[in-house]
Amino acid sequence: MNEDLIEHVIFLIDAKKGDSGRLNYILSMLQDGRQLYISDKKYLDSLIATYIDPSKRRTGQQSVDEIKTELTRVKQKLERYEKRGYKKAIGRKAVFFFVTFFFGWHAVVKLLGDTLQINESINPYLFPLFQLKTMLPSQVTVLMTQYQVSYDSIIVFTWSMMMLAWIILGFVYLIKFMRSRYNPALH
Repeated sequence: MNEDLIEHVIFLIDAKKGDSGRLNYILSMLQDGRQLYISDKKYLDSLIATYIDPSKRRTGQQSVDEIKTELTRVKQKLERYEKRGYKKAIGRKAVFFFVTFFFGWHAVVKLLGDTLQINESINPYLFPLFQLKTMLPSQVTVLMTQYQVSYDSIIVFTWSMMMLAWIILGFVYLIKFMRSRYNPALH
């Protein structure tokens, strides 16, 4: 019984619950094997009833086992959430990055093609988007000429919008990062 009381007093001191001077005095009395005064006994009983969970008052070993199982359960949940969250975001970003790079390859070639004298027909495997021009149905070609839109301008416009999306995504994630590091208690 004294050992349980000693554990409870140490817990209360560590948790900064109650008067630390009085609790240290009670602890030394218990460790010396002396009898507590009635007022100290009542004070200790009220603190134990207030701050220590009834299931943890029984045995110290049982509470340690409960804590271990709860920690493993929380750790497993956290790992599940992290895996699910990271996989989704990383997969989407990787696909979006590849598509942006793919369109960028064609857009840069188109923008610098005249100055560097790059011909899109050099290799159809290097510039597969430009090969779509030859494969487009005649209705699409008629529509594009009707609205005065060239195939090359569509590629450059798509790439520009994707680059703008990357800038916006960067700002969004920067704001999320800054919010996660903001601690109002420090300010």
